[in-house]
Amino acid sequence: MSSIDMGVVQELLDLCDDGDTSLVQELIGIFLDDGPTKIQAIQQGLRDDDLEAVERAAHSLKGSSGNLGANELMETAEALQNASRNGEVERSRELGVEIVARFDAANAELRRLLERYASCA
Repeated sequence: MSSIDMGVVQELLDLCDDGDTSLVQELIGIFLDDGPTKIQAIQQGLRDDDLEAVERAAHSLKGSSGNLGANELMETAEALQNASRNGEVERSRELGVEIVARFDAANAELRRLLERYASCA
């Protein structure tokens, strides 16, 4: 099963002129650059019992993953955001583990897409 909804990616490609994939490449590049920092912020927040920091990082990751069709990651980030907001420490910790796996899967698939689009340029 794909961790990226290619329908969302196709919608982004449809916004581009004449098969130009530079917008999609740029969005994927930003995600690949910023995503690890957001995951680190979540992990640090969980270590420090700083649920506000976890909530902020999860919110940011939710938006960026949704923009690229990483729906499972987006849903996990939203659940983590809500659990953190509600002070659910144990649930936040569980989701903190899950979000790393979801991020890794989306990250790997987006890297493959980026390589594919870069080779077409």
